[in-house]
Amino acid sequence: MQKMKDSHIREMNRANEQHQQEFTSLKRILDKAYQWFPSFKRFLNMERECLQYGFSEEQTDKLMHGHTINYSGCLHSNEYRLNVLADNVTAQVIRDDRRFLFLHINNTPVAQWLKEQLGIGQSESQRKGIRQ
Repeated sequence: MQKMKDSHIREMNRANEQHQQEFTSLKRILDKAYQWFPSFKRFLNMERECLQYGFSEEQTDKLMHGHTINYSGCLHSNEYRLNVLADNVTAQVIRDDRRFLFLHINNTPVAQWLKEQLGIGQSESQRKGIRQ
């Protein structure tokens, strides 16, 4: 029984070492990609942001390729921890002069669009499309 236990421990250690080597190698490759292609990290961050707002993988892929999509559904705001009803809006990822990426809803930056929908800075009667 002890031999089996020792064998299992050796095998687990070998697998952990191999996993750590693969992880280190992949991290090195990713660091090189960040260095060679500065926009690469921005694209990964924008992809994550689009998914967090509630766009599907397919919609996010279209957005990342610069396409405008029509969207109806809920968009989630992590900042306000609310879902906002988005009825027949257009979404697009826009790149500025410095190659930064921004998500726009109906040609408005998403943060500003969410504030408008949530009525941040507006009276109670002006709020619309809020779902909790």
